[in-house]
Amino acid sequence: MTTKRPSKMAIEAGKCLRQAVQEELRKKTLLGQYVIINRNGKCCRVSAKQALKMAKAK
Repeated sequence: MTTKRPSKMAIEAGKCLRQAVQEELRKKTLLGQYVIINRNGKCCRVSAKQALKMAKAK
């Protein structure tokens, strides 16, 4: 079985999306807001500060 590598455009799109999400999390952190994330198939409400830490760890 062969696996295809993602195209250059797909890689750039992924980077752009990650950057946009981190920017939004930074804004929400400054405002002290919460975000809804999916953990193990369940929706969870966590602070934007905690979500930003998790996003940077990945």
